[in-house]
Amino acid sequence: MKNILFILCLCFSLQTFAQYDWTEGTLYLKDGTVKEGLIKFPKVSKDLIAFNGKQKVRFKKSKKEKKEKFDHTQVAKIVFTYADSETAIYQYIAVSEKMYQLFKVITEGNITLYARTVSYTTSSAVFFPGTLQPVTYDFNDFDEFYILKKGEKIALPLITMRISRSFKKRALEYFADCPRVVAKLKDKSYREQDVRTVVRAYNYCKQINNR
Repeated sequence: MKNILFILCLCFSLQTFAQYDWTEGTLYLKDGTVKEGLIKFPKVSKDLIAFNGKQKVRFKKSKKEKKEKFDHTQVAKIVFTYADSETAIYQYIAVSEKMYQLFKVITEGNITLYARTVSYTTSSAVFFPGTLQPVTYDFNDFDEFYILKKGEKIALPLITMRISRSFKKRALEYFADCPRVVAKLKDKSYREQDVRTVVRAYNYCKQINNR
């Protein structure tokens, strides 16, 4: 039993501290400094047992250089440009009064849509009378989406791994001032997989109404 518990804790810790690979990118600091080199940062873990500390950005000029660490008080944004010229922008956003975490910018407007990948572990074991088969583990990722309205400081969850409220209920509340979006949510024209479309439609709605 002790061995099983050790393996369980080890798997949780490995998943918790798993990081994206070092990737060439540009780090923009709030003091105006721009750093080009290799960047990585940890995924967020949502396992039952989590050892997450502050989510810090790691930077080094080249593979042989010493790494530096930066947090939300220092980082303005991170920009990755991939081979196909696609650009990905990451920013720290507040998810509570005291917690900031890194998210990828998906759609900007009256409401900005952010996304992040969280990791979690599932396990299973087969029991027979008098025996215990080895526990097997699956490592999984889940994409979460948050929104931040202009003028507000804390982002709101729209789709999360731990479902306390459904996407539909949250969206009906957040987008209540746009009847067109509300109608499509109610008749199920918009579903969870349409999250980007929903936010774009809401931003267009607000843009039209503000003219």
